[in-house]
Parts: sequence; structure tokens; C-alpha cells
Amino acid sequence: MLSLLRRPAARLRPFHLPPNHTRASHSSSAPKVHCYISESTDPYTNLAFEDWILRSSDPQSYVLYLWRNRPTIVIGRNQNPWKECNLDMMASRDVWLARRTSGGGTVYHDLGNSNYTVVMPRAAFTRDWCAEMVSRALHQMDIPAYVNARHDVAVDELKISGSAFKLTSKRAFHHGTMLIDADLSRLHGCLHSKNKDTIEAKGVDSVRSRVANLREYSLAIDHLSFCDAVMREFEKTLGCELSTLANVTRWDATGLDPHVLTERERISQWEWLYGQTPEFVHRFHCHFAWASVFASITARRGLITSAEVNTSESALEPPVGVRKAFADVARLLQDARYDRDEIRTRLRPLLGDKSNPFVTELCEWMLLQI
Repeated sequence: MLSLLRRPAARLRPFHLPPNHTRASHSSSAPKVHCYISESTDPYTNLAFEDWILRSSDPQSYVLYLWRNRPTIVIGRNQNPWKECNLDMMASRDVWLARRTSGGGTVYHDLGNSNYTVVMPRAAFTRDWCAEMVSRALHQMDIPAYVNARHDVAVDELKISGSAFKLTSKRAFHHGTMLIDADLSRLHGCLHSKNKDTIEAKGVDSVRSRVANLREYSLAIDHLSFCDAVMREFEKTLGCELSTLANVTRWDATGLDPHVLTERERISQWEWLYGQTPEFVHRFHCHFAWASVFASITARRGLITSAEVNTSESALEPPVGVRKAFADVARLLQDARYDRDEIRTRLRPLLGDKSNPFVTELCEWMLLQI
């Protein structure tokens, strides 16, 4: 068995094995197992490698994958980045955006957060199996973790790990975060979207929870000791043994399978990060000195399908040229990406009209809402 850092075993809570599985001894009756430990911190490479494990591993095997990323916000497959994230803060703090192929809510990654994935036979999958295993691993480090009703790992009613799932015909995986010493200030800032209440989305909204770092419960825990504890509990749960020579693989971003490289390219593009977004409507308004203006932009797969700008029915007639600008905005934004830079380019004819400051003010206001 591979050991990164030895610690005394802690008293463990009761747990349940997967359906149709009993605890095995270290023998031929134990399931096929493997562990991959990533030394890459690129989120797109790590997510692509996870997909490769799901698609390429033996359908009856159990695979443990341990990894972490540079500062990144990771949204679920059917989520809306404009509603979930503070994209302006992310850009200013060099926090990347990634989108998973699994469902679930939005999470924050940095080098103070460790990620775990267990890929297993579909028939063996249960929602709590992996979370319970990770919880028992933390007990080994004298951290009183438990799995709550939302299937998250928590301590003292504070969330320390969020998770998501993906099922295929023969395989399933459960992956999750583990907040060890993450930058919680950056986490809260990047997950606070100014558009949270003004965007109506058909996708999945995140459920906000109070969170904590494990460093508040153990000064000794770090990425290596967490990985070691999870590996030991993975062995114990499945009645197997991980060997550095046979079934533990450390890898970096060199010499990867072509599928990993192709998938990394796909999931790092705008078409996946933003274009995967389900249909949404963004409504916003402003009380200008000259009129109260209401705007509504509808987008599907990241492209604007319609835009409407108008004043309230009871408002006075807006200044000369503004009513025409309302129609021009709707025409110019048709089929544009829902992206501030592209919208600015589309609105350039109106922004460049120095003869009508009301129209310029209108367009600049709209850009600030995106």
C-alpha cells in the first residue's frame, strides 16, 4: 500500500458497502482497483482525465482519482455562469471558469482544496457510498466529519465538501471537493453574482451553504495527508491493496492519451463554458433622469435570441432619438454572444453617436449589467 503520511487510526463510524458487495480480504476475491494521483493543476486537463477514466477503465473496476486545481470556479453541466459567478472579480483575480460534465452546483477550487473522484460499476453506485468513505478517512485524522441530508460531507453543520455524480450505462462516478485551506474570501467573492436575482434561468441553481476549512479542525492536515487517508480508507472499504508498482499512477500533463487532449480542448472553449448554458432571460431596469427604462434579453446556448428595451407605459416620451435607439439595440444584439466585449462591439454604432448623450448613457448602462 502507498503511504504518503502515516497517522494513527481513529475510531470509525458504521458504514454500508455498495449493493451486492461484501468486505473482502486482500485476495483474488477483491475487486480490481486503481488509483491515479494528478500532479497537474490545470482544471481542464484534470476534468478531461477524469472523463478518460470513466470511458476507458474496466467496467467492473473501482478507480480512485485524487487531484487539485489552480484557482477556478467549476459550474455544473446545466448551470448559468452569469447567474452563479462574479465574472468581473474572477477576471481581476485570475480565477478561471470550468464546466463539469456532471450536474450539481457551483464550487470553488484552489490549491487549498483537494478533489476526489471514485469511478465504479453502475450497479454498485449509491449516492452516499463515496461521501461516507471520505468521512471515515477524516475520522482517521480525528476530524468528526459526517454526511448530511444533502449528501455533503460536513463538520459542526458546516459544509467542507460538495459533490456531484455522473451515471452511464455501465459506469458511475462520484466526485467532490474538500476544503482544507482554501481562500474562503475569494470563494465567497467569486460566487456572489450581481445578476443572481435578475436572471431567470432554466438550468440548475446552486444551494448556498455555510462552509469551513478543515484547517480549523486540524493544523496538520494538508493535501498529501488527506490523499493518504482517503487511499487507506479506499483500501479498507474494498478489501484491496494499492501498490506503488502495480496500481497507483502519478501523472502530469505530459504523454497523455489523445482522448484527454481532445477533451481538454473541447471543455476549455467558449462554446462549452458559456454556450452550454440553458435558455435564460435577464431583466433589469434603471431610473434615468430622463426616463425609467426596462430591458429584457433572452439567450439560448449563450447566444441572444431577442432583446427588448422600453419605458414604462406611464412614462413621458423619452428624449429625441432614444425611442429609435431602443429598436436599434434589439436589432444589433440579435444572435450576438452574451458577452460584454461582443455586445460592446455590436453597440459601437450607438456608442459612437456623440450627438445624443442619452443613447450613449443607455448603452453604457446596458453593458454594465452584462
